[in-house]
Amino acid sequence: MANTRRRDQIAQAAMKLFAERGYHGTGMEDIARECGMRASSLYNHVDSKQRVLAELCIHWMGRLLEVHDAAVEGIDDPAEALAAAMRSHVVFHAHNARAVKVVNNEINSLEKADRDTVTGLRRDYVVRWQKIVAAGIERGEFHVEDLKIAVYALIDMGIGVALWFDPAGRYPAEDLAEFYATAALRQVGAAVPAA
Repeated sequence: MANTRRRDQIAQAAMKLFAERGYHGTGMEDIARECGMRASSLYNHVDSKQRVLAELCIHWMGRLLEVHDAAVEGIDDPAEALAAAMRSHVVFHAHNARAVKVVNNEINSLEKADRDTVTGLRRDYVVRWQKIVAAGIERGEFHVEDLKIAVYALIDMGIGVALWFDPAGRYPAEDLAEFYATAALRQVGAAVPAA
């Protein structure tokens, strides 16, 4: 239990420092210092800075997929599924901005095998959105010129929330998510329910 707690502490410290300084601007000594320990002790818990980054990126991409799947589970209507996907996407990015920044900014710092894993998880995420939009097109409810570009635009729209969202700002993440869900439906030419 103590080991798990310590590994969580190390992961949080590394994520904070990677977000602030970048992967290459952060040393194992920095992570150890952030945890209140010596660098030599850090290696009792983690193999390397590269392994820490890989575990963070894989964990957070996996978490995004889990959140998405839970949000759309059991929804057959494409418009409802798209709105649910966008809501979960926005809330996730609003509440996990630091993790989003690290995954997006540091993916190229990963060694090839781990970068391929994270890229594969990203691709899986895009495919989930493509299935929703494709279902809406097939039913004649969505009208887009290019499925792939439409999906990238939708995903990018939500990712941007991580850059500017302020928890103390005018809208809580959940209210903002409703606004984005409506915008997503408009973007694919779907009928938007009356407020």
